Amino acid sequence: MQAVYQGGWGGREQLSVREVARPSPGKGSVLVRVKAVSINAGDHHLLTGRPYVIRCIGRPDIPGLDFSGVVESVGTGVERMAVGDDVLGTADIACGAFAEYVCVKETNVVHKPKGVDWEAAATVATAGETALQALRTGRAVTEGDRVLINGASGGVGSFAVQLAKSMGAHVTGVCSTDNIELVRSLGADEVVDYKTESVDSMAAANGKYDKIIDAVGRPGWRQLLKPGGAVVAVSLPHPEWECVPFTLCEIVCSPWCCCCLSSKKSLPFMQSVKVADMQELAGMLSEGSLRAVLGRRLVGIGEIPDALAGHSTTLGQGHCVGKTVVSIGVTQEKMQRE
Repeated sequence: MQAVYQGGWGGREQLSVREVARPSPGKGSVLVRVKAVSINAGDHHLLTGRPYVIRCIGRPDIPGLDFSGVVESVGTGVERMAVGDDVLGTADIACGAFAEYVCVKETNVVHKPKGVDWEAAATVATAGETALQALRTGRAVTEGDRVLINGASGGVGSFAVQLAKSMGAHVTGVCSTDNIELVRSLGADEVVDYKTESVDSMAAANGKYDKIIDAVGRPGWRQLLKPGGAVVAVSLPHPEWECVPFTLCEIVCSPWCCCCLSSKKSLPFMQSVKVADMQELAGMLSEGSLRAVLGRRLVGIGEIPDALAGHSTTLGQGHCVGKTVVSIGVTQEKMQRE
């Protein structure tokens, strides 16, 4: 099969497309013929190896977290999936999704609803779960809460705006000028253009927040919280920013130091793969109560190296809008028929 190969930590120079052996599903695993993949911030961290703490996970030979596709074969002990099932899911930190076939645990996939296309299905496993779980971290968001989403036009942020609204929250989204209308269309009650407006001034004028979801990696959010409020950082800080040590300290240390003396919390967060959460998100996509914001839409596995390397460049500039998706198997089948 063809797959994207990562030769080391770094950038585009480490990526190539090559022929590799097709994996076989072991006990409790399924082999999926990939139809589409999406690119996450985690993919770029695992490419660059930065911040350096990411290297503790290990470098993947074949990168890629999230995908949609069709079950090709199953290992022993698989109970929920059968050959021919349409699925969406994630390889998680084991990676391997940027290929024609990916092998994952059965618990890493759920059935794709018929009305959801391959591209949209490939976006939710990591970004959607991250948004959903962050909104439930600590005290879950409830009716009437004031919620701030920093990075509201990105992959995680665009899901978080919609999910927070579905929970009954008053949502403020932070984005750049070009994305104001997009964030409003997702349901945000207020939108802050970080290029021309101050989030601090908005909070001073309209009220502080019960929960802040930071999908960018900015420090210093606690001053914008109401008593009893919480900030959940779902993004590692960009490695070039001078605030990296401070931000990591704030994320890691505050639950055990500053927060002991204050009702305002900075909560640690780590997204986890949960079948129930993926099923819930897939159901919302099917119902139309949640939509995937598709930014760049590319075709062919050969597009992935440039897209992944480009994602790592634009991420730090705040210009990634929605999810970058790459169709793989769909186009190949169409070309074969023609």
